[in-house]
Parts: sequence; structure tokens; C-alpha cells
Amino acid sequence: MKAFIFACIISAFCAVSQSTPYNLCDNGPPPVKLRVEGCDSSPCYIYKGTNLTAQWDFTADADAQSLAPQVIVYFMGTTVNYPYPEKNACNSLVNSKCPLKKNSKATYNLEMPISKAYPSLALNIQFALIDENKNIQVCFSLDCEVTDKKILSSSL
Repeated sequence: MKAFIFACIISAFCAVSQSTPYNLCDNGPPPVKLRVEGCDSSPCYIYKGTNLTAQWDFTADADAQSLAPQVIVYFMGTTVNYPYPEKNACNSLVNSKCPLKKNSKATYNLEMPISKAYPSLALNIQFALIDENKNIQVCFSLDCEVTDKKILSSSL
């Protein structure tokens, strides 16, 4: 019994420690939990020539037949709508599917390509899932630094 309780405590600690810190959006509810691969503190380092991989759990804020991802990048006083390749966010739900009912729980899986051509810089990336009625179902932003993996690894 003690071993079972110990295993539960360790599992709970590991689950909590794997959360990634994020910033709230002005509009839209935040995720229940965010997990960005390789990031448990801010800023998140994202590496050129790789994918930014993340999952976030959210609770549907309204009934939704469809979802579209919206990715906005802010850097050096500039705002850019990132051309996220997957236009149908329903295709990236991992434990549910569209349509979503209000208050239903879902998890979104993100695979965001980071081009080798991107400059090394600090930026803020805002992620949102928006339904067919323009309701923001979930929204948050991440402080990030784009870098070459070799440069960061050698400086640590």
C-alpha cells in the first residue's frame, strides 16, 4: 500500500512539473494545462530546423462544429500572422473530436515547423483555437527565443 501511495505522489509531482508557463490573452480562456516539449520555464527555446511540439488541454467555452488555429508572432514591435500549415484544428485533437459541446474537455496537439532561415531572436507567440462563430475556445502566449541548437548547447 505504501508503494502505491508513493507511486501516486511521484506521478502527480511529475505531471505537475511538466507544465509550461504561459501568458494570458486579452480575450479567450486559457488552457487547463500546457505542455511544450523541452520547456518548463520561460522563455522557451525553440530551435531552427525543428518543430515546436506542444499539447494543451482545454475546456470548450461554447459548442463548436469546427476549430481553426490562429498563431500570431510578436517580435521587435512587429506583428505577424504565422501561416500555420494545418488549417483544421479538429484534425489535431488527440482525445476528442469535433463537434465539441460546451464544457467538454479536449487536448490539442501542435507541431509547428521552425524554419532554419528564421533569425535568432526573442519573440512572443500567441496561440488560439477559434470556432466557426469566431468564439475563442482557448488562448495563451509563450515567450520564446529562436536559436540554433548548437549555439545554445555550447553556451550551457
